[in-house]
Amino acid sequence: MPNLLLNRIVMKIAFPILFLLTFAQLNAQKLNEAYLRANAAMINGSYNEVSAQILSIPENERTAAMCYTLGEAHYLGGRYQDAIAAFEKAEALRTASDNQLYIARSYAQLGQPDKACEWLQKYLAQRDKLFESELTLDPALEKLERSKEWRALWEKDWYNASEKKAAEAANLIKRKKYADALMILDSELEQRSSSDRLLVMRGKAYVAMTQDNAALDNYRKAIGVRNNRQDYYAETAAIAVRLKKYDEALDDINRAIRLAPYSFDLYLQRSGILRMAQKYDEARKDLDFYFTYLPADTKALYQMGVNETANGNAISGIEFLSQVLEKETTSAEYFLARADAYFKADRYELAENDIAQALDLNPKLPEAWLKKGIASYQVNQIENACYYWRKALDLGNKESSTYIYKYCTDVNLKSTTEDW
Repeated sequence: MPNLLLNRIVMKIAFPILFLLTFAQLNAQKLNEAYLRANAAMINGSYNEVSAQILSIPENERTAAMCYTLGEAHYLGGRYQDAIAAFEKAEALRTASDNQLYIARSYAQLGQPDKACEWLQKYLAQRDKLFESELTLDPALEKLERSKEWRALWEKDWYNASEKKAAEAANLIKRKKYADALMILDSELEQRSSSDRLLVMRGKAYVAMTQDNAALDNYRKAIGVRNNRQDYYAETAAIAVRLKKYDEALDDINRAIRLAPYSFDLYLQRSGILRMAQKYDEARKDLDFYFTYLPADTKALYQMGVNETANGNAISGIEFLSQVLEKETTSAEYFLARADAYFKADRYELAENDIAQALDLNPKLPEAWLKKGIASYQVNQIENACYYWRKALDLGNKESSTYIYKYCTDVNLKSTTEDW
């Protein structure tokens, strides 16, 4: 009896707490419609539409991010005075180095080096800043180079020894000298193990070297240092996908979306991860959301076509991928995706046509030769199929060896060493 009474007391306390938590979660997911449309317009380069949508939001409801986006739209549209006003509003709501840099750029575009350098000085005092070489090559800031204010600004050394080493490593990564970059980064991280920037740079070097396990470890450490960067989570998710760690990837991309719920690219990335995790209906929900605001986007049409095909809806997949190929015919990947859909719809001749198109674009694409072999096998051209699979194997496609072993043991293969 006492246990029953205790359970009732716990339920009376827990239910209101649970209700409040659920309400908070639902409220957090409610996104501002005008700002969603503004972000879609930004992707489309419709800067006047961006401004119109954000200005339709009552001023007292505009967040720092909204003001920043408004500033970007004004800047990209060449309205530099309006850009300054928007970025200053964003800065008043939340101090951020990006605001300060854009204000400096805007003043530079207006030919006011004194104001530009005043804001650059604020920017250079921040932790998150571009390397000196990046700033000096900035097209807007180049306008300041002959001014006395610019020369006076650089009389001070704004970068410490670690930041200079990081810049050196970044330059080496850009030049594909990854081992040299890693030597610098390893040395710096022995002294500054809690530098998220250095950890991410080392992660990028490992990604470039296709050492994804090491890359993932560095990104995880960077997130442990700084867990409010959506780009860290998105990049970590991409690495986890390559390692086929789909649950981890989904956790990372969900965290990224919670930090940046208006970033459409993150929903597109999540849809791809969900598809790879065979959660096709959930992937479609993300794509449907994306299409609400960006209905003609080629990347999303491609994702939808691939998702529909994988989910057993080959005809629907063909329709979406055909829309993609009406817009873009220079990607072998798109032709191969539609070939997959044709395979699943038992339209082998059409699949072969798409594979031929892909090989015209890239004759050394191993996946295309693999699929060409499958198409030939489906129409009982066994010798041709084995020949194409051998080409795929020669180009590094390991999957083709399974087909060769299974179907080609008694086939006298022609040479695949000629130029193609």
